[in-house]
Amino acid sequence: MTPADTQPDSGTWGDGRGDDELSPEEIQMFEQENQRLIGEMNSLCDEVRQIEGKVVEISRLQEIFTEKVLQQEAEIDSIHQLVVGATENIKEGNEDIREAIKNNAGFRVWVLFFLVMCSFSLLFLDWYDS
Repeated sequence: MTPADTQPDSGTWGDGRGDDELSPEEIQMFEQENQRLIGEMNSLCDEVRQIEGKVVEISRLQEIFTEKVLQQEAEIDSIHQLVVGATENIKEGNEDIREAIKNNAGFRVWVLFFLVMCSFSLLFLDWYDS
């Protein structure tokens, strides 16, 4: 085969048609292929819309999640402050109770001493009277 045999003559194929002309079978085949490609593109567009909707929903949920995490952080800080304050109040209360017990202990000793002395006085007076 020579290079001249592999090249079409003056822009025509072996059947004598020009480059621009297509047979009805080729036209029908291209139309079917175009219809199939259009169907695939439409289904891809639907999938893209579904994915877009899901991405938007994920973004909305992520914003809600972030907001809830920030609220939770604020609540944790508030609880921490309350616990620290309650702990300090308990310590102060325990110190006040200890001080009150110490003060009351001395007072109780004096009351017991007074009652014992009164009892001995009564016993002495009863013995002296008889």
